[in-house]
Amino acid sequence: MITLQTLKWDNCFSYGSGNELQLNDNTVTQILGTNGMGKSSIPLIIEEALYNKNSKGIKKADIPNRYVNNGYNIYLSFRSEEHTSELQSQSNI
Repeated sequence: MITLQTLKWDNCFSYGSGNELQLNDNTVTQILGTNGMGKSSIPLIIEEALYNKNSKGIKKADIPNRYVNNGYNIYLSFRSEEHTSELQSQSNI
């Protein structure tokens, strides 16, 4: 089993810089918010870090925040039954 621990990201979709979620404190994390607040962007950011693609087929050029226009960074740490790993995804599109 894989347990996500920390997700950090900058300039993805509508998010700016300095975003962080600590996911290792609980076994279940619920994300709440009104429409258009970026809830569905978080799983897409995780997919980009894990698989270098996303389930909605969003192109790499459309991931960076268009108002910042400085590429994007994603950092994800996770733990599996065998060891702890880190992934980092970065683009300067």
